[in-house]
Amino acid sequence: MKNKFIEMKLLQTIVLLMVFTLSVSCQTLKKQKFQKTPTPEWVKVKPQHPSYYIGVSSSPKKGFTPADYMANAQQQALGDLASNISTNIESSSVLSVIETKYHIGENYSKEITASTSHQLEGYELVETWEDENFYWAYYRLSKSHYAKIREEKKIQSIEDAKNKYYQATELMGRQLQYNAFQFYAEALASLKPYLGESTITEIYGEEKDLGNTIFSALADFVNDINIVFKNNDISVKKGIKVDPDVFSFLVTDKNNNPISGIPVKIRFSGAGLLRNSEVSSTDGKVFIAIDKIKSSPKIETLSINLDMVGLSRVSKDPVIKNLIKSLPSSEKQIRVNVEKPVLNIQSEEKSFGQLRKENKLKSTFEGLLSSEFVVNPNLKSDFNMTITSNTTKNGYNYGEAQVVINYTIDISDDRGNVVYRKSSSSEYSAADHNAADTKAYVELSKSIERVIVREVISAVNQ
Repeated sequence: MKNKFIEMKLLQTIVLLMVFTLSVSCQTLKKQKFQKTPTPEWVKVKPQHPSYYIGVSSSPKKGFTPADYMANAQQQALGDLASNISTNIESSSVLSVIETKYHIGENYSKEITASTSHQLEGYELVETWEDENFYWAYYRLSKSHYAKIREEKKIQSIEDAKNKYYQATELMGRQLQYNAFQFYAEALASLKPYLGESTITEIYGEEKDLGNTIFSALADFVNDINIVFKNNDISVKKGIKVDPDVFSFLVTDKNNNPISGIPVKIRFSGAGLLRNSEVSSTDGKVFIAIDKIKSSPKIETLSINLDMVGLSRVSKDPVIKNLIKSLPSSEKQIRVNVEKPVLNIQSEEKSFGQLRKENKLKSTFEGLLSSEFVVNPNLKSDFNMTITSNTTKNGYNYGEAQVVINYTIDISDDRGNVVYRKSSSSEYSAADHNAADTKAYVELSKSIERVIVREVISAVNQ
């Protein structure tokens, strides 16, 4: 009885706790219920004031946490405020120069304006308001305060940019051109908010526009880069391993000093290019990745361009990156004469162990390979082909004489390396053994024409 009493008391206690918890939850829900207030005038009509930049915006509540929709509304209100700050492009500014002199049509002023909201200081949150569906934010920024802070920042930015420009000039004098280019880019990035304005300052004792001076240094650097080959024409033989120096060039400045670290793009109209991008080494040299030419003998074109996308990576700022990518650069073209390699064919063709009067297999190869090779035993050979063949009698089958033809075809380069080898045998029948022998050589010639000659050309091009 005592245990049952205890159990009943425990059950009553649990029920009371559940009722209490439910009561507290209901009270909390009542407290969280939205309290409506009249819509303020600034929500209905955006305020205007001669002394302030004003930003007003809202964010929907549905699907967002309070922290998220409040942050969204405030961020959009600051963006609205920033959009009211006009940016007039002065005729002497960098933005004006790149659009007129360099014909770079992209509207960089929009990108610069878009970044203004991230640099705002001194703004104040005037008021917020919300209803069941939206949260509103109202910001303002004193125009005089903004102008004062901006001018102070501009003066500091000009000093920072000037110091980087001086560093770049010093590096250029030491022939560290790529490092100098990096500092030019950093200097221009320091001036980014003011690229649409005059940035007059004293540079080496003269009053100059710093932004234009830096941008001109960037553009001149790119324009003065030269791609220098030893010769304007390159002659190579198809399928022959190329000396690396043949397809190499120097990257130099206007004074013919080598420049390291310059990325280039390479295009080749023929076949055999292994990589289409390279970077100049410490001595300014670039080796084009062509091991051997695989194109048919003719005139091909090799084209070299500065890789402006790669060069733009000197800057982390997207606006400066795009400016660098848009700079005009020249193209260097070289004519590549793809010549036929010299092939020497030696043949030992036998019928029943005796040399044949006619070297049919050799003649077949000479005719088929004349478009790809100079077949001439009197010239120094690049490739040597050796053909050995012989037929043997193999009795009779169903009244017909049978022969077996065994053959080997070897091709080696001028260093003795075997590039192709084929050994095989086939059986043929005819009225007599001589007729079967003739048939064997005819059919093997057809096989050379249909299959083997393509295998040979492919092997040479590997």
